[in-house]
Amino acid sequence: MLKRDHKITEEEQLKELNSRVPPILNVDIVIFDKGRPEPEFNEGKYLIGHRNVEKYKYENVFKQRSPKWLFPGGRVRYDESPQEAAERILKREVPGIKVRLRKLITAVSDKGYDCRAYGVTIYMLYEHESGTPKINDSFDDFRWLEAKDIKNSTEVYDLDISVMNEIEATVRTMYVSQDEELTEVDKNDKIIGAIIKREAHTNPKRFHRAAHIMIFNSKGQVVLQQRSLSKSSGAGMWDMHGGHQVSGQTIEQTAIHELAEELGVQTKLQFVRKGLYQSDRQSEFYYLYYGIDDGPFGFDRSEVQQIKTFDCQKMLDKKYDKDYDILPHVYGYVEELRPVWQKLLKK
Repeated sequence: MLKRDHKITEEEQLKELNSRVPPILNVDIVIFDKGRPEPEFNEGKYLIGHRNVEKYKYENVFKQRSPKWLFPGGRVRYDESPQEAAERILKREVPGIKVRLRKLITAVSDKGYDCRAYGVTIYMLYEHESGTPKINDSFDDFRWLEAKDIKNSTEVYDLDISVMNEIEATVRTMYVSQDEELTEVDKNDKIIGAIIKREAHTNPKRFHRAAHIMIFNSKGQVVLQQRSLSKSSGAGMWDMHGGHQVSGQTIEQTAIHELAEELGVQTKLQFVRKGLYQSDRQSEFYYLYYGIDDGPFGFDRSEVQQIKTFDCQKMLDKKYDKDYDILPHVYGYVEELRPVWQKLLKK
């Protein structure tokens, strides 16, 4: 513990509090839908809500400022992290949808927009995965708008408009986020809470989980993905499928979700074993699964560059090394699962 050179008297504490009033911390949630084949979703859209002034607790504020449409958000409580506050606010203000935290966007002063107190707002970027938001006591309507529509609107809260350029810049790099909230476990692999991905990958004393998935086709070939060129690690390299267990998911749900995202299939998976990978930067319990699927394969191009099948024996004989940059652990898994693909070869 840091030792102080002198004791602070009660008078000094009161003087400090009176002269330096701390700001109120807020979290605003930006939910982005990256787009669908339908024309109205081609550019990607953001979810904004219309405050329910009749029921909202601080309706006098909104009558003064008239911010009809804005991003969901609220105060951070004393015992919460900003991420925990965001999860609580999502459940309260945007029920009915499933989203995934991608990145912290920015932190700004409220510049006097809120007459109740001086505030600092942290904007957090979430990606919309499924569902439709339901009206509630906080919002009586929702809209999906493109960035240009928000910027040009006279009905959107001024502070939200002022950060749209930063929001758009963050969206362009949303898949290299280190701000995702993962499931944290102890050294015995028991769930104890949540941990930010950045912390999980820089502190080996804290443990997290991941699902590793090997997919073979009926010919006994292994199906690998080339990692997106926008990835923060291993960009462009060939890898198996999988990902980290995020907060609120089971490891089985993680495996199913990652396979659907990276390969576009729902395959019956067989659990093989659990292992622990440790380095000077992280401690990860990994759950190894395998499945058999002939496709057709589709994938999220923000996560995966391309899909290709490889002859397992040729891979182990290093026949692909000259043309393909395959991650080392893939070779180990192919060797470990030799009984699986050799059985398929005999059919």
